[in-house]
Amino acid sequence: MSTTATSNLDELIEQERRRAAERIAKLKRAAVAEQRRIDARVVELLREQKPDLYNILAREATDALASEKAKRSSRARKASSPSPDVLDEPVSQVAEQVSEEAAP
Repeated sequence: MSTTATSNLDELIEQERRRAAERIAKLKRAAVAEQRRIDARVVELLREQKPDLYNILAREATDALASEKAKRSSRARKASSPSPDVLDEPVSQVAEQVSEEAAP
């Protein structure tokens, strides 16, 4: 095969790969959307058929989400606040430590 033919073939292969990837992505999006519809219907049925259980589970879910949010917020505050060790040491000592660590 000539170089031109090979490059044309490579281009056609790449086009088909892109098309296949687009089809796969579309199928995955459709599957996710279908699962969301199913989940929503399950919630409706649970609410209608077992309202007490639904209320218990809804409270548990709300509490779990609030707990996760509080944990993330706490971690974010810790990450944004300076370390207490750094505040206790004079700036000159911190600078010496950094220069010692950087030296070979």
